[in-house]
Amino acid sequence: MWPFTGTTRQKFLSLEDLNAEYDFIVIGGGNSGCVLARRLSEDASKTVLLIERGDGNDSWLDRTPLTSTYHFSNGKHSNVFPSEFEEPLGRTLSCVTGMGLGGSTRINGAQYTSGVPAEYNSWKNAGRIGWSYDDLIPFFKKSETRSGAVPRECYGYSGPLCVRSYEQYYYRCLEWVEKACRRMSLAPIEDMRLLTAPTMGWNKMLFTFDSTGCCHSAYRAYLPVEILSSRKHRLHVCTGALARKLLFTKNKGSIHVRGVEIQKVNSESFFVTVQAKCEVVLACGTLRTPQLLLLSGVGPQEHLQEMGIDIVLTSPGVGNHLQDHLIVPTGYNCPLPDSLWAMFVRPMTFVWELYNYIRYGTGWFLGTIVELEVFGSSSLVGENGQVKPVLTESMDPFEMENIPDIAVLASSISDPRAKGANKSQGLLGLNAALLKVSSRGYLRLRSLDPKDHPLCKLNYLSTSEDRVALRAALRLTVEIARNMREAGYPIKETYAPASLEDACLDSVIKDKAETMYHYSSTCRMAPLDDPHPGVVDDQLRAHGVANLRIADASIFPSVPAAHPQALVYAVAEKCADMIMKEHRLQSGPERFSTRANFMCIDPIDESLPMN
Repeated sequence: MWPFTGTTRQKFLSLEDLNAEYDFIVIGGGNSGCVLARRLSEDASKTVLLIERGDGNDSWLDRTPLTSTYHFSNGKHSNVFPSEFEEPLGRTLSCVTGMGLGGSTRINGAQYTSGVPAEYNSWKNAGRIGWSYDDLIPFFKKSETRSGAVPRECYGYSGPLCVRSYEQYYYRCLEWVEKACRRMSLAPIEDMRLLTAPTMGWNKMLFTFDSTGCCHSAYRAYLPVEILSSRKHRLHVCTGALARKLLFTKNKGSIHVRGVEIQKVNSESFFVTVQAKCEVVLACGTLRTPQLLLLSGVGPQEHLQEMGIDIVLTSPGVGNHLQDHLIVPTGYNCPLPDSLWAMFVRPMTFVWELYNYIRYGTGWFLGTIVELEVFGSSSLVGENGQVKPVLTESMDPFEMENIPDIAVLASSISDPRAKGANKSQGLLGLNAALLKVSSRGYLRLRSLDPKDHPLCKLNYLSTSEDRVALRAALRLTVEIARNMREAGYPIKETYAPASLEDACLDSVIKDKAETMYHYSSTCRMAPLDDPHPGVVDDQLRAHGVANLRIADASIFPSVPAAHPQALVYAVAEKCADMIMKEHRLQSGPERFSTRANFMCIDPIDESLPMN
């Protein structure tokens, strides 16, 4: 019975079965890698290899939104390791990335936001040709199929990725957050992509769920069994495989990638070399793409020498400019039936919600933990947490100064381990987030073992601007909670600022701040002579290497004020488009309707030949 049946037992290739040569090699089968594999394999005359270190399993736990989310999952698709010591926080934080086909889209909260136009116009103003909002919006649309009644000019309606929202709230505690926002005169955002949408307000979230209520990861959206089966002779997917290093050749002063050295994840000695006829595209993610470049001899000269690595190309930007969103959770008790926590302490609630999900594809197993987000400018939040009157000029989404720098994510659950938490009551979270980050960290090699974790120093809150903005976000959470009480909703602090003084807020930040897992910019798109040197050009080609591109969140010039997965999809679509045009690839019509991508029950296919 759905959703327990229908597990895809797709037969993927092992290292022994790979061809000696492919036209295109995509390293990393995550958010962007699945996009590139599908698009580049549309041309029947070209061969494509997709390499992924994780697995390709697709059980009901993997596709059920709640049980696939990192914090509630079995951990099989999460790669977790500690950051370096973060002085402003007095501790290390856990770095988490996705593992397996679909990457982080298998374990994220499914939130889908694309950011305001000014975000990308700032890239254009910095000299990034072809990266304005108008340049990117066709690729956002190409990736998505949006359900619901929204202006058709804002979204795509024939892309592989299913995007949806819900008219009603699943959790009553979040209805009261909306009421508080209205009391505070925060503007409602009908849809974040509307060009008339204000830049300070609240909106109901969009999610990457298909029509059956399954999590629509990049794997399920872009590489369903129908695509893999129909392209089995030209698209090879190798799981459980790790790219050890890139192999280069120099000819008349020009550097090319000639191949990739690949090893089995569970083997220390067995590896093969696969040649690339046309291009290699790195899609390993912000924390793994620079690691592979460094292991291959591309990066800052001093670090490569320190590690004893032969230098192929000095590229000072590799691993630098590491950025991430920072979040500070606050918690409140609320009525138990209004919170996801009820499912953990009431067995009958759990059974009822499981029934709703299995029978109707609805209910709390959808994992819509954050249904509402408040966002805006820290400069509009007063010392008392109240929102200042918003002038008309402060609402234009095309103006750079109106890019939101803070957010509050309202959550249907908070930490039950907090000292003040009453576990017999519901748990509500009002989580302050820093969106526009000026602090920059770095990534370095920990060792020469490609299976080892990189050394990541985030340098959170190393600038005064970031500290000031995050304090404002925390003040806003307190004001929202106050308005909920005044509106008649019974909530009580379990962990929240005792006062709005800077010292108190800083103490809460130091104690509670966590990563939002939105790492970016370690191979940023910028010139080599930029004050913060870039690694790729506007065509996403690595500086100094003729046939190497990067297409993941590491190329962002800076971390965007949005949940990044929508942008990663657009970047990957744009990269594929540039490659296809340059190599004159044919983009044939899809043999499968969009409806196939909504399916949650996949046929079992064990018939894929190896070559």
